[in-house]
Formats: sequence, C-alpha cells, structure tokens
Amino acid sequence: MKNCYLFFILCFLLTGCSDKLEPPVDPTPQPRAEAERTVIVYMAADNTLTSSVRGDTTEMVKGKNMVPENVNFIIFLDDKQQKPAIYEMSAKGGMKLWKQYEEELCTTDSLTMLEVLREIEHYFPARHYGITFWSHATGWTPEQKSTRQKTFGKDETVPSGKTEMEIPVLHDVLAHLPKFEYIFFDACFMQSIEVAYELRDVTNYMVGSPSEIPGPGAPYDKVIEALSQGDAMGIVRGYDSGYPATYNGFLYPGVLLSCIDCTRLEPFAEITGRLLTPYYMNRLEPTSNGFQYYCNISIDRFTYCFDMRTTMRRLLSDEDYMTWMTAFNEAIPLHSHSSTDKWYANYCTYPIILDPDCFGGVSMFVPMEKYDRNGYSWNADFQKTSWYKAAGWEQTGW
Repeated sequence: MKNCYLFFILCFLLTGCSDKLEPPVDPTPQPRAEAERTVIVYMAADNTLTSSVRGDTTEMVKGKNMVPENVNFIIFLDDKQQKPAIYEMSAKGGMKLWKQYEEELCTTDSLTMLEVLREIEHYFPARHYGITFWSHATGWTPEQKSTRQKTFGKDETVPSGKTEMEIPVLHDVLAHLPKFEYIFFDACFMQSIEVAYELRDVTNYMVGSPSEIPGPGAPYDKVIEALSQGDAMGIVRGYDSGYPATYNGFLYPGVLLSCIDCTRLEPFAEITGRLLTPYYMNRLEPTSNGFQYYCNISIDRFTYCFDMRTTMRRLLSDEDYMTWMTAFNEAIPLHSHSSTDKWYANYCTYPIILDPDCFGGVSMFVPMEKYDRNGYSWNADFQKTSWYKAAGWEQTGW
C-alpha cells in the first residue's frame, strides 16, 4: 500500500539520559567526519513505556565502553517526562545531550521520523548504518474491526490523529535513507514474515521477536557491542543471554528471537508459495491444530501470529518440508528461545513453546473464515501485504 500524498511531501522535503538536561556541547554543530558506522536507537516512549526508558538508557551507559571510537551511537528519545531530544553516547563521554527540541513531536508521524533520521544521517555520516526501533508494536496485524494496519510505535501525547505507523509508511520513510545493515525491533510482534518482506529492500537483516517483548526489553549492556559492530546475529545472542531475568521483583521467564536475512526473502517467498498454497486452493481451510501461536487475545479469542516453521511442518510432507527447510535456514539463519521454553505474555493464554525442536522464531498469518466475522476484515487486510502476492496467496481465493 503506497501513500502517494506522503511520497510527494517526502520528495519536497528531501529537496529543499540524564536527570538534568544540559545545553548541547556545540549549539551550532558541524557534520562529523565519516565514521565506520552510525548506530541509531529510536525510542518512541511517549506512552506507557516511559517508565522503562531509564532502565534501558542506564544499560546503554553501562555498556558504553563497547562503542568503538569510529562508531557514532545516537539515541533519539521522546517520552512523557521531557521534550524530545537527541543524545550522543561514547566510551569517553557517556550519554550527552546533543539536541533538545523546543516543541513536542509525534514520533510515529512519517515526516517527523524522516526529519529526525535525516538530521542524524547529516550530522553523523557513516559508511554503514544500523537502527533500533523501541516502542509498542503489533506487527502487521490490523487493528480490531478496522482496515488499518499497525506496526511500530505509539505516541499518546500529540493529538495528530495518527498515533501508530503502518508498515508501508515505515517502509516509505526508510526508503529515503541509506540502506541499513540491520533493523532491530525492540518491540512486540514485529518478527513476522509479512513485516520482514515489506522491509526487505531497506535493510539486510531484521532482528526481533514474533511474540511479546519482556517488560525490561533488551539488556542493552549485553547487545551494545553487536549493535556497534553491525552484527545482527550477535544482537540475538546478546539479548538471549539476558533471560530469564528478574526485574523489579518480577520474573521474566524468557524471550523469543530470530534474525532474518532479508536478502534471501524473495526466493524464500517463491518456494513457500509453491509448497504451501496447494493446501489452501479454492479457499480450503486445513485444520490449525498443532500450530504454535504467539497471540490469541481479541474480542473473539482468535489465535493468530502462528510460528511459520511449526505451521509448515504440520502441513507439508516430509520431503517437501526438508526442501522448504533448506530455504528457511538461509532466510532465517538464527532463532533462539530461553531454556525455559516460555515467554512473558499479556496477549497469549498459553505462552510456552509446544515443540522446541520445531520452533522457528518467525510468525505468519494463515487466512481463515473466522477472520471475516463480527466486523473483522483481517483476510482483506492480509491481501494488502506484499507477502500475500509474493507467496502466491492470491491464487488460492483467500
């Protein structure tokens, strides 16, 4: 889904933590010399996650010595406590304010996000870029009883009328920036094949969770080295090493993670469609019994966000499954879950890995008749995704 109005505005645009904030070191900054890498952490915390900001920024400062001198580590932060700001973190200087915005911003507004990221790119140029998106999120799944797709972010303080950012809009913003080495979503439900396929041309790797992110989020002192080195699979390993964890007296049993190689997704879509769609031709609906799911909270307790690998294992013959797994392992080179086989969940009634040997770490949507009942239109929303066409779903009648 393209936003033509957004496109023309973007074309016009492109042509034309501490307790006490201190003034920027340089009130009239000049662009830095080109670094090896600029790491951006985009924290959209103007919502219920404001209380989690301090813990994660403290972890970042704790790990500051892992940021090499030839790497810019930049944090954009907007929460309920203060006006939006950009911080620079380094081994020598710690976390220092670089810019304080005078007005509130809507962090999920496309032009705002683009302006912020373009400014960081301009003043902190680099040969490579990596970005972390930190906030609430829902993956590609549409809002209940709506045709709007939601994705990264939630901004509750600016009355813009658009507090979440849709996946195609996020893609359009990122398409006007240098291609990222990785996109790391420290946000719930983002590691779906539908999201990854939509973003395949703006990043080489995508890291995230197909389920909910634990309350403490990433242990940034353990992932900061991988972030700084552009090591997507290292982000998974560092994140995973922080769980199980106790935070404010509450035990978080685990986190589900994976790394997707977006450069491999087009051939992966072709083989997935060739093997999967025969089971759904003419709107057939195979049983979903045994499908691992990551979310089933809604008015009608629908189950969706199915684990992709488990789903394919239940549907395909042994021979076809082995063929498909060759492509899967190339497209998803790493997936992990904690030793408990569990994850923290508000939106899943049974948050446990049913078949650890078949866990894939990437979710997928499977159309069903029930998704068109009671005012829902999820099958129709699924048709708007790039994955729907690439994986052959339009041939099935769904």
